[in-house]
Amino acid sequence: MKKILLISFIGLIAAGCGVSRKISLLEQCRYDIKSADSVYVAGRDITRQIKTGTFDLGGLPELAIGLLRKDIPLRARLNLGIENPGSKPIEINQFDYIISFKGQELVNGTTDRRIDINPEETTVVPIMIRANIYSILSDRNTREEIFSYLRGTENAKKSLISIKIRPSIRVGNKLIKYPGYITIDKELSSSMFK
Repeated sequence: MKKILLISFIGLIAAGCGVSRKISLLEQCRYDIKSADSVYVAGRDITRQIKTGTFDLGGLPELAIGLLRKDIPLRARLNLGIENPGSKPIEINQFDYIISFKGQELVNGTTDRRIDINPEETTVVPIMIRANIYSILSDRNTREEIFSYLRGTENAKKSLISIKIRPSIRVGNKLIKYPGYITIDKELSSSMFK
């Protein structure tokens, strides 16, 4: 009986050390929003217009209808880069995310895809965004700021998009969540759109 308790105790300590080691590996990673593409607002692809700075509000009548209906769908793919600067591979089994624009939450969700990051490599993880952005565009100042940015105006205010992620690792049959969220802020620029 004593042997069983001793073996169980040693197993718990070893598992705890394994969790701590894996979590410290997650802390060493560098996270960055690499790019965005396939940006659809109110059903219209505006990716090329953003890249070239030729956004024309008159060419998007769906936006006016969406403002009246209080429903402006945004669909886009955000490409998150996770760099492993260490010497050991890292495995993320799942992560929760919250994406915000100027402090206002756009969307939250979970990516259930297993992500393997080899030492000294970067893995790009696509995150699909589907959100109603009416609450953001209904604010006149924010709307003008966004449209100024989309038109490529030189004196456009810089806007931040933020993503908070909470990775999870698997230890045995249990999924262990990172204690808290990792925040990545990125200033919007036309160079981030593919």
